[in-house]
Amino acid sequence: MSDPVAVVQLHTAPAGSAEAVLRDYANALSPKTVCLFKGGVAQLIDARHVVVSACCDPESAYAAAVVDIPEVRYHWFQLPHPPGFGAELVAVSPGLDEIAWLSNDDTTGTNRKVHLTTKSGDQVVATLRTALGRCGSPDDSKNGAYTHSGSHLYVLDQPIPSSNILIVLQGNQQVLSLVPPSAGWPQGAQPAMAVWSPTSQLLFYRQQADVWRWTPAGGAQRYLSGVNWSSPTISADGSHLAYSVLRSDGLHDVYLVDLAHGGSPTRIGKGARTVPVFLNSTQLWYKTEGPSICGPGSNQPLIYDITDGSESGSVIDQVQAVWPATSSHF
Repeated sequence: MSDPVAVVQLHTAPAGSAEAVLRDYANALSPKTVCLFKGGVAQLIDARHVVVSACCDPESAYAAAVVDIPEVRYHWFQLPHPPGFGAELVAVSPGLDEIAWLSNDDTTGTNRKVHLTTKSGDQVVATLRTALGRCGSPDDSKNGAYTHSGSHLYVLDQPIPSSNILIVLQGNQQVLSLVPPSAGWPQGAQPAMAVWSPTSQLLFYRQQADVWRWTPAGGAQRYLSGVNWSSPTISADGSHLAYSVLRSDGLHDVYLVDLAHGGSPTRIGKGARTVPVFLNSTQLWYKTEGPSICGPGSNQPLIYDITDGSESGSVIDQVQAVWPATSSHF
């Protein structure tokens, strides 16, 4: 199975459950449910491999498994966690031969390191700044991802916005490092919301209210000036980029860019839209958005068809992972 796939939660999932399904989009108009997950997935490596976390005692926080699909064969691993130290999974490589993870001193927030572990052993490839943790932010995205080829890995450390660090690794070598000045990033200047192209070693990310693009050959170049994006996502064939932008009224608009033909951003949707994510090469899932008592609220899930600009209702309540399409969130 190498068709576009997505892990999603459907309307039909039991209320209050974390039940999700893997859908195969070989036929985008009639996707097929391949398997069911009682809990969420930590990573969708490709159409035949997912990473799931163990449950539910404290020790399980450091255990995970790569699951072969459709065979449902588990390959368990556990992140090292000496007394007083924590560990966090970043990603399993597409070749299934490397694990990227973070370690830290739980008490002091020091000794924060980026590790790459293979059958040959463990190597520390970067040291991060002291951080005592936080409760999260709407501006958070995933902490790292490999290119689909496995040649490059980005790690995005997000303790607090003024301390964000973005590192790109080729093997164990840093080829891009965005580290804050000693006083921290000025407001809005931090790197955030990174996403790989699914078809090349092209990384997009936000910094200083602009969108930047990085490639191994060309380095970092400003791509979209004055675009303070969130939730960037790229279609399975790498031809289109979508993202949301905060409006002055606290709601969001979604924009679409034709990467294949060098088009300019075009606002799409019939009103406020938010949290876009490509399911395949032509279907973009997002939600309508309207004001509520406590601020902006997400409402109806929709599918936007980039081939004709139409919108239709969706049976998907939440998207948890996609492949080979990419997203800054998973």
